[in-house]
Amino acid sequence: MRGGSLSMRSARNRTSSTHRSVGRESSRPAFRQLHHDISKNWLAYAFVLPSMAGVFAVILIPLVQTVIVSFKKYYILDILREAPPFVGLANYKAILTDPQFRFSLWLTVVFTFACVALTMLVGFFVAILLDQDFPGRDVVAVAVLVPWVIPRIASSILWKWIYDDQFGILNYMLTAIGLKSFASFPWLARAGPALWAVVVVVVWQSFPFIAVTLLAGLRTIPREIYEAAEIDGAGFCQKVMLISIPMLRNLFAILIVISTIWDFKVFDQMYVLTEGGPAGSTMILGIYTWIMAFGRLQMGLASALAMVMFVLVMAVTVLYLRLFMREETM
Repeated sequence: MRGGSLSMRSARNRTSSTHRSVGRESSRPAFRQLHHDISKNWLAYAFVLPSMAGVFAVILIPLVQTVIVSFKKYYILDILREAPPFVGLANYKAILTDPQFRFSLWLTVVFTFACVALTMLVGFFVAILLDQDFPGRDVVAVAVLVPWVIPRIASSILWKWIYDDQFGILNYMLTAIGLKSFASFPWLARAGPALWAVVVVVVWQSFPFIAVTLLAGLRTIPREIYEAAEIDGAGFCQKVMLISIPMLRNLFAILIVISTIWDFKVFDQMYVLTEGGPAGSTMILGIYTWIMAFGRLQMGLASALAMVMFVLVMAVTVLYLRLFMREETM
């Protein structure tokens, strides 16, 4: 009996020592694991390092600086005499209680929704068109890319000439087809038309990327699926609705997120075409931030506004991804 108890005790001791060694192994510091991974894959990390350094220098450092400035009373004329004082959340409180911010936020949401919806619709229609076999398809494909390759500032100036009420070609063409009321219509000088005029410009500049990406997705769908649907009597619209769109759902989700981020922070086109006018009717958050920073010289408030925009974009992105992942699991 005594020998048996000793053997059982030694077995328990060996088991407990094994558990302690496993625990020590599992509790190894994370930096040691990272060091092991880097040592094992040092060549891959060496190739990634320049890109990561660029991201850190171009994105992370300005982002951290913006966060710091957002907590200070950073008025440019005052910091020439003294250091900007720390004011905590005062800048955020001032922004969130500003009626102009609420109006700009609502305007930005409407503007972003319109741009994303129309961009996805036009881009998908063009992708379906380019996926068909017709004479001159290659020429049309090249022409579709023209709005994407033109710089946004240059194309916005071009559209400003098109919208000109006296010498613009848009009013000339509308008048030529019998719409005499558009002879001197001020597209960029009226509240409603001005916003939608910028929406048209943004959609015109953005849809080529969506079209080319969706076209690449359409080319990955096996042709046998469409042929089987045709044998079952499916028409063109049924094949698009029941095959193309469901099989491109992942790609649609990614493109919607990207388009939302792009359109929510639009600045170039709106500044060139309207500068937030007329009478502030097109003052989206991008224009409002610029006016706060370089018009009123309130860098602290502008930084707080930029951080609010950043949080809103991140929240919308997370919401999109959560909805998408929920549909995937259902």
